[in-house]
Amino acid sequence: MVNEYNVPKLTPWDMELCRMVESLTGKPCEPMDGGSEQFFIVVDYSEIKDIDVVAAIVGSIEGRVGQRLVDKIDQPDERRIIIHIKFSDEKLPVLMGGVKVSEGNPVHGDKYCRKMEEIRAIQVTRENLGKLIAFVGNGEMEIKEGEPCIFTFLNAGTVYAHAPENSYVVYDSPGRYAVISEEVFKGEFERKW
Repeated sequence: MVNEYNVPKLTPWDMELCRMVESLTGKPCEPMDGGSEQFFIVVDYSEIKDIDVVAAIVGSIEGRVGQRLVDKIDQPDERRIIIHIKFSDEKLPVLMGGVKVSEGNPVHGDKYCRKMEEIRAIQVTRENLGKLIAFVGNGEMEIKEGEPCIFTFLNAGTVYAHAPENSYVVYDSPGRYAVISEEVFKGEFERKW
């Protein structure tokens, strides 16, 4: 596993690359510590019989990392390929939260009313990150200096929703949430005390 010092050097796309490899091979793929300049992943192709599929997986990895590819070491006896990747030089936003918990709980949201209809909602603010994650059951907040934050979460178990700072996340039905701008929300709802 990559040591704590190097974790901030991994981009979200590096982690997504590992998830992609896992989905294609059916085997775990975690970034491993390769020193201060790089990390490596192990592509276990022991379950894959077609060598063209293995070549396609490696080609996908090469395409994603581009110039950051340092080395590929094929170990056919162990049916795995070790791929060394240079850390990205790109300055990335700070991500907070990101821990997937069980399905969100609308009880954590504040109560609002619309035309005698009670709803549950939480406004997206940096201070509300913990409440937002408890509310929808997952998510992370992207914070760039001088720009509004963005809360991203898995909605309905299949689609990522992006809620900008000051918008509202509104409970719709189990596992489903709507993102409504602050202006529209305040025009339709009033706080229930």
